[in-house]
Amino acid sequence: MSTVTTNITGFNKSKEDFIWSIKRATSDRKSDAHAELYHCLLKMFIDADTNKDGLVSKASFSKLIDMAASIPRMYGYAPTDADLYKTEGEKEKAMQNMFDSMDLKNTGVVTFDEWYRFCMENIAAKAATIEAHPILDHGNKVEYLQFLKTAVKPGTPEHVEMFWYLTELFTESDSNKDGIITKRAFANIMDKLFETPMKLAIVHPDEGLHMYEEDEEKKAAFQDTLFKANNPRGDEKMTLDEWISFAMEKVFKKFIQ
Repeated sequence: MSTVTTNITGFNKSKEDFIWSIKRATSDRKSDAHAELYHCLLKMFIDADTNKDGLVSKASFSKLIDMAASIPRMYGYAPTDADLYKTEGEKEKAMQNMFDSMDLKNTGVVTFDEWYRFCMENIAAKAATIEAHPILDHGNKVEYLQFLKTAVKPGTPEHVEMFWYLTELFTESDSNKDGIITKRAFANIMDKLFETPMKLAIVHPDEGLHMYEEDEEKKAAFQDTLFKANNPRGDEKMTLDEWISFAMEKVFKKFIQ
Protein backbone atom coordinates (compact mmCIF):
# COMPACT_ATOMS: atom_id res chain seq x y z
CA MET A 1 0.00 0.00 0.00
CA SER A 2 1.25 3.46 -0.81
CA THR A 3 2.48 5.88 1.76
CA VAL A 4 2.27 9.60 1.13
CA THR A 5 4.93 11.86 2.52
CA THR A 6 3.89 15.49 2.81
CA ASN A 7 6.05 18.58 2.68
CA ILE A 8 3.68 20.56 4.86
CA THR A 9 6.01 22.56 7.07
CA GLY A 10 3.30 24.24 9.12
CA PHE A 11 3.43 21.41 11.62
CA ASN A 12 7.17 21.41 12.22
CA LYS A 13 6.51 21.07 15.94
CA SER A 14 7.34 18.98 18.95
CA LYS A 15 4.69 16.45 19.92
CA GLU A 16 3.67 18.55 22.91
CA ASP A 17 3.37 21.71 20.85
CA PHE A 18 1.39 19.84 18.21
CA ILE A 19 -1.15 18.85 20.88
CA TRP A 20 -1.28 22.40 22.25
CA SER A 21 -1.69 23.85 18.75
CA ILE A 22 -4.46 21.44 17.72
CA LYS A 23 -6.40 22.01 20.91
CA ARG A 24 -6.06 25.75 20.45
CA ALA A 25 -7.07 25.55 16.78
CA THR A 26 -10.27 23.65 17.51
CA SER A 27 -11.30 25.70 20.53
CA ASP A 28 -10.61 29.21 19.21
CA ARG A 29 -11.21 29.86 15.52
CA LYS A 30 -9.78 33.36 15.83
CA SER A 31 -6.41 32.04 16.99
CA ASP A 32 -3.22 31.83 14.97
CA ALA A 33 -3.28 28.08 15.52
CA HIS A 34 -6.62 27.85 13.75
CA ALA A 35 -5.37 30.00 10.86
CA GLU A 36 -2.38 27.69 10.53
CA LEU A 37 -4.58 24.60 10.52
CA TYR A 38 -6.99 26.19 8.04
CA HIS A 39 -4.21 26.94 5.55
CA CYS A 40 -2.75 23.48 6.04
CA LEU A 41 -6.10 21.89 5.18
CA LEU A 42 -6.49 24.26 2.24
CA LYS A 43 -3.05 23.33 0.87
CA MET A 44 -3.90 19.64 1.07
CA PHE A 45 -7.18 20.25 -0.73
CA ILE A 46 -5.52 22.26 -3.51
CA ASP A 47 -2.82 19.62 -3.96
CA ALA A 48 -5.54 16.98 -4.43
CA ASP A 49 -7.57 19.22 -6.76
CA THR A 50 -6.01 17.98 -9.99
CA ASN A 51 -8.25 20.05 -12.29
CA LYS A 52 -7.83 23.19 -10.20
CA ASP A 53 -11.55 23.84 -10.19
CA GLY A 54 -12.06 23.97 -6.42
CA LEU A 55 -13.29 20.37 -6.28
CA VAL A 56 -11.78 17.03 -5.32
CA SER A 57 -12.99 13.99 -7.23
CA LYS A 58 -13.29 10.41 -6.02
CA ALA A 59 -10.14 9.58 -7.96
CA SER A 60 -8.08 12.08 -5.93
CA PHE A 61 -9.86 11.59 -2.61
CA SER A 62 -7.58 8.85 -1.32
CA LYS A 63 -4.57 11.11 -1.89
CA LEU A 64 -6.28 13.84 0.14
CA ILE A 65 -6.96 11.51 3.06
CA ASP A 66 -3.41 10.12 2.96
CA MET A 67 -1.98 13.64 3.17
CA ALA A 68 -4.20 14.51 6.10
CA ALA A 69 -3.43 11.27 7.96
CA SER A 70 0.32 11.73 7.55
CA ILE A 71 0.45 14.54 10.13
CA PRO A 72 -1.11 12.77 13.16
CA ARG A 73 0.84 9.66 12.14
CA MET A 74 4.07 11.59 12.65
CA TYR A 75 3.10 11.98 16.30
CA GLY A 76 1.67 8.52 16.82
CA TYR A 77 -1.99 9.59 16.86
CA ALA A 78 -3.16 7.73 13.77
CA PRO A 79 -2.56 4.13 12.63
CA THR A 80 -0.86 3.30 9.35
CA ASP A 81 -2.73 1.89 6.37
CA ALA A 82 -1.15 -1.48 7.08
CA ASP A 83 -2.72 -1.46 10.55
CA LEU A 84 -6.10 -0.26 9.29
CA TYR A 85 -6.63 -2.32 6.16
CA LYS A 86 -5.74 -5.90 5.31
CA THR A 87 -6.22 -5.37 1.57
CA GLU A 88 -6.45 -2.56 -0.96
CA GLY A 89 -10.11 -3.50 -1.35
CA GLU A 90 -10.76 -2.75 2.31
CA LYS A 91 -9.14 0.65 1.95
CA GLU A 92 -11.11 1.44 -1.19
CA LYS A 93 -14.37 0.58 0.57
CA ALA A 94 -13.42 2.71 3.57
CA MET A 95 -12.51 5.62 1.27
CA GLN A 96 -15.85 5.33 -0.50
CA ASN A 97 -17.76 5.40 2.78
CA MET A 98 -15.74 8.40 3.95
CA PHE A 99 -16.28 10.17 0.63
CA ASP A 100 -20.03 9.60 0.82
CA SER A 101 -20.18 10.94 4.38
CA MET A 102 -18.31 14.07 3.28
CA ASP A 103 -20.23 14.68 0.04
CA LEU A 104 -23.13 16.37 1.80
CA LYS A 105 -24.45 17.95 -1.41
CA ASN A 106 -24.49 14.56 -3.19
CA THR A 107 -22.64 16.00 -6.17
CA GLY A 108 -20.07 13.24 -6.58
CA VAL A 109 -17.24 15.62 -5.68
CA VAL A 110 -16.01 17.18 -2.45
CA THR A 111 -15.98 20.94 -2.00
CA PHE A 112 -13.55 22.72 0.30
CA ASP A 113 -16.21 23.66 2.83
CA GLU A 114 -17.23 20.00 3.08
CA TRP A 115 -13.59 18.98 3.54
CA TYR A 116 -12.98 21.69 6.14
CA ARG A 117 -16.11 20.83 8.12
CA PHE A 118 -15.31 17.12 8.10
CA CYS A 119 -11.73 17.69 9.25
CA MET A 120 -12.58 20.16 12.01
CA GLU A 121 -15.22 17.83 13.46
CA ASN A 122 -12.86 14.87 13.44
CA ILE A 123 -9.84 16.80 14.69
CA ALA A 124 -11.86 18.32 17.54
CA ALA A 125 -13.15 14.88 18.54
CA LYS A 126 -9.64 13.44 18.49
CA ALA A 127 -8.14 16.42 20.34
CA ALA A 128 -10.68 15.95 23.13
CA THR A 129 -9.32 12.44 23.78
CA ILE A 130 -5.68 13.55 23.98
CA GLU A 131 -4.42 14.61 27.37
CA ALA A 132 -3.37 18.22 27.44
CA HIS A 133 0.22 19.09 28.25
CA PRO A 134 0.69 17.88 31.83
CA ILE A 135 3.03 20.73 32.75
CA LEU A 136 1.96 23.83 30.87
CA ASP A 137 -1.75 23.06 31.14
CA HIS A 138 -2.46 21.30 34.40
CA GLY A 139 0.70 20.03 36.10
CA ASN A 140 1.25 20.56 39.79
CA LYS A 141 3.80 22.92 41.33
CA VAL A 142 6.51 20.29 41.77
CA GLU A 143 6.12 19.05 38.17
CA TYR A 144 6.19 22.57 36.79
CA LEU A 145 9.33 23.61 38.63
CA GLN A 146 11.06 20.34 37.72
CA PHE A 147 10.16 20.96 34.09
CA LEU A 148 11.62 24.47 34.24
CA LYS A 149 14.94 23.19 35.60
CA THR A 150 15.45 21.26 32.36
CA ALA A 151 13.64 23.67 30.04
CA VAL A 152 16.16 26.46 30.66
CA LYS A 153 19.00 24.22 29.41
CA PRO A 154 19.54 24.51 25.63
CA GLY A 155 19.67 21.23 23.77
CA THR A 156 17.08 19.44 25.90
CA PRO A 157 13.67 18.32 24.62
CA GLU A 158 12.08 20.45 27.35
CA HIS A 159 13.94 23.51 26.08
CA VAL A 160 12.65 22.92 22.55
CA GLU A 161 9.17 22.50 23.94
CA MET A 162 9.40 25.73 25.92
CA PHE A 163 10.79 27.52 22.85
CA TRP A 164 7.70 26.54 20.87
CA TYR A 165 5.43 27.58 23.72
CA LEU A 166 7.06 31.02 23.95
CA THR A 167 6.98 31.36 20.17
CA GLU A 168 3.24 30.63 20.13
CA LEU A 169 2.66 33.29 22.79
CA PHE A 170 4.74 35.75 20.78
CA THR A 171 2.99 35.15 17.46
CA GLU A 172 -0.44 35.44 19.07
CA SER A 173 0.56 38.81 20.54
CA ASP A 174 2.12 40.00 17.27
CA SER A 175 -1.14 41.43 15.92
CA ASN A 176 0.43 43.03 12.85
CA LYS A 177 2.45 39.91 12.03
CA ASP A 178 5.61 41.93 11.51
CA GLY A 179 7.88 39.98 13.86
CA ILE A 180 7.67 42.36 16.81
CA ILE A 181 5.46 43.01 19.81
CA THR A 182 4.79 46.48 21.12
CA LYS A 183 4.68 47.79 24.65
CA ARG A 184 0.90 47.51 24.56
CA ALA A 185 1.06 43.83 23.55
CA PHE A 186 3.72 43.14 26.18
CA ALA A 187 1.20 43.47 29.02
CA ASN A 188 -1.02 40.83 27.43
CA ILE A 189 1.79 38.38 26.72
CA MET A 190 3.06 38.73 30.30
CA ASP A 191 -0.38 37.93 31.68
CA LYS A 192 -0.43 34.76 29.57
CA LEU A 193 3.11 33.83 30.61
CA PHE A 194 2.21 34.05 34.28
CA GLU A 195 -1.09 32.16 34.08
CA THR A 196 0.41 28.85 35.22
CA PRO A 197 2.65 30.31 37.97
CA MET A 198 -0.35 32.21 39.31
CA LYS A 199 -2.49 29.09 39.24
CA LEU A 200 0.19 27.14 41.09
CA ALA A 201 0.90 30.00 43.55
CA ILE A 202 4.53 30.27 42.43
CA VAL A 203 5.94 33.67 43.40
CA HIS A 204 8.77 35.23 41.45
CA PRO A 205 11.74 35.83 43.77
CA ASP A 206 12.61 39.30 42.50
CA GLU A 207 11.41 41.88 44.97
CA GLY A 208 9.09 44.29 43.26
CA LEU A 209 8.01 41.93 40.50
CA HIS A 210 4.34 42.51 41.24
CA MET A 211 2.83 40.36 38.56
CA TYR A 212 0.06 39.35 40.89
CA GLU A 213 -0.63 42.87 42.08
CA GLU A 214 -4.36 43.57 42.14
CA ASP A 215 -3.69 47.26 41.57
CA GLU A 216 -3.86 47.46 37.77
CA GLU A 217 -2.16 50.84 37.64
CA LYS A 218 0.85 49.59 39.59
CA LYS A 219 1.06 46.45 37.47
CA ALA A 220 0.86 48.45 34.25
CA ALA A 221 3.56 50.85 35.45
CA PHE A 222 5.85 47.99 36.40
CA GLN A 223 5.31 46.18 33.12
CA ASP A 224 6.15 49.40 31.30
CA THR A 225 9.42 49.64 33.22
CA LEU A 226 10.14 45.97 32.60
CA PHE A 227 9.54 46.33 28.87
CA LYS A 228 11.89 49.30 28.57
CA ALA A 229 14.59 47.53 30.60
CA ASN A 230 14.52 44.56 28.22
CA ASN A 231 14.32 46.55 25.00
CA PRO A 232 18.04 47.14 24.27
CA ARG A 233 17.39 49.28 21.18
CA GLY A 234 15.01 51.53 23.06
CA ASP A 235 12.56 51.56 20.18
CA GLU A 236 9.58 50.17 22.15
CA LYS A 237 9.59 47.08 19.95
CA MET A 238 10.49 43.61 21.21
CA THR A 239 11.69 40.92 18.80
CA LEU A 240 11.22 37.18 19.16
CA ASP A 241 14.80 36.58 20.31
CA GLU A 242 14.50 39.35 22.91
CA TRP A 243 11.25 37.87 24.17
CA ILE A 244 12.65 34.35 24.48
CA SER A 245 15.81 35.62 26.19
CA PHE A 246 13.73 37.68 28.62
CA ALA A 247 11.34 34.84 29.46
CA MET A 248 14.14 32.32 29.96
CA GLU A 249 16.64 34.52 31.80
CA LYS A 250 14.47 36.97 33.75
CA VAL A 251 11.45 34.79 34.50
CA PHE A 252 11.95 31.03 34.35
CA LYS A 253 15.52 30.87 35.62
CA LYS A 254 14.54 33.09 38.54
CA PHE A 255 11.69 30.74 39.46
CA ILE A 256 14.12 27.85 40.02
CA GLN A 257 16.93 29.71 41.81
